[in-house]
Amino acid sequence: MGCMESTCGALIGAVMVAGILTEGRGTPAVARALVRSFEQRCGATICKELKGVSTGVPLCPCPECVRNAVLALGDVLPDAVKE
Repeated sequence: MGCMESTCGALIGAVMVAGILTEGRGTPAVARALVRSFEQRCGATICKELKGVSTGVPLCPCPECVRNAVLALGDVLPDAVKE
């Protein structure tokens, strides 16, 4: 977050929200599902890859990463809350 060397901040935020909403139940499995859904939507999970730092071609701009993180939550949370 901020240095573009690690996981997208929007994805990190989504995992944190999921942990709160599920009261920590099954957080590792929920996190894995969120990462898979986000990566399918965006093409990567690492910020510099999403921004196209080395290629000059962004895979997903920040506003779309935030949108896709929210959509990933929508994909994963209904199943996680049932557990």
